[in-house]
Amino acid sequence: MKRSVVLSGVALAFLFVSCVNDRKPAAVSDFDRQRDSLMRVIEAKDSLVQVVFADINTITENLARIKSRENLITVTDSEGGRRPVEEINSDIAAIDRLLLENREKIASLRHSATLLRKANLRIEGLEKMISDLNGQLAEKTAEVADLHEELSLKEARVEELAETVTEQSAEIEDLGDRNLELENRLNTVYYIVGSEKELRDAQIINKQGFIGRTLTVGEHGSLESFTQADSRLLTEIPVGHHKVTVVSTHPDESYELVTGSDKKIEMLRIVDPVRFWESSKVLIISYK
Repeated sequence: MKRSVVLSGVALAFLFVSCVNDRKPAAVSDFDRQRDSLMRVIEAKDSLVQVVFADINTITENLARIKSRENLITVTDSEGGRRPVEEINSDIAAIDRLLLENREKIASLRHSATLLRKANLRIEGLEKMISDLNGQLAEKTAEVADLHEELSLKEARVEELAETVTEQSAEIEDLGDRNLELENRLNTVYYIVGSEKELRDAQIINKQGFIGRTLTVGEHGSLESFTQADSRLLTEIPVGHHKVTVVSTHPDESYELVTGSDKKIEMLRIVDPVRFWESSKVLIISYK
């Protein structure tokens, strides 16, 4: 009887141990699942925190780049002159791109902050940092808007100045043409070499007086038969005759009559053009 009771007890003990062994794997499996789930949550939170700080770093770097670009816009070029409008436009376009990236990063920060709150995880000062960064973004956006407006005004002013310069250049060119024309007219002279009879018949000269009659310039003569020349270039007038008379009025010391070997007047040479032409723009040389 005792032996039967002992065997029954042993059988119960083995049965108990067997039940315990059967339950242990199930408990360990639940623990592993809970641990893995917790690790995934921790990893997700860590990843989220890393995203937050990466976004903050990007926004901070972009703000520094924006400041650098703003400084470039306000300075002169390497030679001390105004920077070309194209370069300034390029800098402003770069600032616009950085501002756009910052807007996207701030939106990402706000989303990350929401997820962290849902996970009961808060980063000290994150909300205030997002608010400050958003304020800086708004401030820079306003500054860039002012830069756009200022540049538009400058471009309009440059166009206005360019039009003014074009108009003034045209006026200067016109004045230059007028001055050249006037200068040419002022330096235009006329000369003629002819026999006394021919010149008198053409009323280019007159013979006045009764005793020792002298030749004078006629009042009704036409310049059509004269040779037109530029006083700045005319230095010698061929003559090739005897008994030559300079009928028009010119200072004696301003010219000379060059005589050849046959005592013929070969030419009239002008030695002082300014004085020679100051009394008369017309030179009349008569010969017999």
